[in-house]
Amino acid sequence: MSQFPCSAQESQSSNVTSNLDTAAEEIVARRGPAHLTLETAANEAKVSKGGLFYHFRSKEALLEAMIRRSMQLLESEHTKVADSLTGERNGKMKASIIGTLRHLEGQRSVLTAVVAAIANDPKLVAPMRESFQNEFQDLCKDLNLRMEDVAVLFLALQGLLLMELLNLSCLTPSQIRKVTQRMLQLVEEFDRPSS
Repeated sequence: MSQFPCSAQESQSSNVTSNLDTAAEEIVARRGPAHLTLETAANEAKVSKGGLFYHFRSKEALLEAMIRRSMQLLESEHTKVADSLTGERNGKMKASIIGTLRHLEGQRSVLTAVVAAIANDPKLVAPMRESFQNEFQDLCKDLNLRMEDVAVLFLALQGLLLMELLNLSCLTPSQIRKVTQRMLQLVEEFDRPSS
């Protein structure tokens, strides 16, 4: 079965949505979620209010799309790393560790904006919770590790991520790299049979 290319209208619609997502991220990262309005997003993206309303009916819908996009970018980073670890035992857990920290380095302002948006409106936590639940379940079923070992690594990784995003971390970049290396070593140690 052949795939048909997108029409020019679908491509333009996708570009507008992407521009609006990016505008929302930039506004929230720079000034906080309270300063994001549909009007400021439309102005920042250079889109008419009618064009914005076609894609997003409310500020909450725009923030939810921003959060979902951030989670998709994180998943994409995990996939990129996993592809480079193809065939490696427990490569998916290693990819999650490496990919999450790479994503943090490259997308810190966007992730900080996501955390700010969720703090401003706790109902927006649903897309992030769903993403974390799906990732954890996938890791548990695809790895040669016990669920509790996957949980230790996953929770340590997410804790490190959130501590960094909230500027609560007491670790230097060098220490974070060492912690990351230790987490990767733990993947190997957890995989060994108990004696």
